[in-house]
Amino acid sequence: MSVRYDIRPRITLEEAMQSLAAHRKSTFSVQTKMKSEALLRNTLAKLYNATINDRDNALETGISGHQLVFRMSSTGFYEVQYFNSMEGDAVRTLVRDMEAEYRGMVQDYVYNTIKAKAEEKGLVLEQETVQKNQSIVLTFNLNG
Repeated sequence: MSVRYDIRPRITLEEAMQSLAAHRKSTFSVQTKMKSEALLRNTLAKLYNATINDRDNALETGISGHQLVFRMSSTGFYEVQYFNSMEGDAVRTLVRDMEAEYRGMVQDYVYNTIKAKAEEKGLVLEQETVQKNQSIVLTFNLNG
């Protein structure tokens, strides 16, 4: 005695492809705490050696197989747009890494700006201390 089974998928391949295409046509976004285009470009270059394309007041790049668009939001900070809902966790992880590097670049920028302005004003750097949390305390002599 033989038994024959007729197995049919619940959805067709065409339906699956349409569903995947619908996911890719949608735009999803992650808010960031980044607002300087120059520092954002430096961050992307340093972390990922990313090629950045300027298009429609946005920065487009591909990182780790994810197509990302950085666009300034109405809050004054960049948001990262991506086009596949299944990439959400990976994109959020990339954004966390970018924001950490960006904060370091902001700190470097502020540090160098303060030192240069102090020198212009004739202040003499007396002491420079790096704290446990990696913040920097600068002490200047006013009587230089």
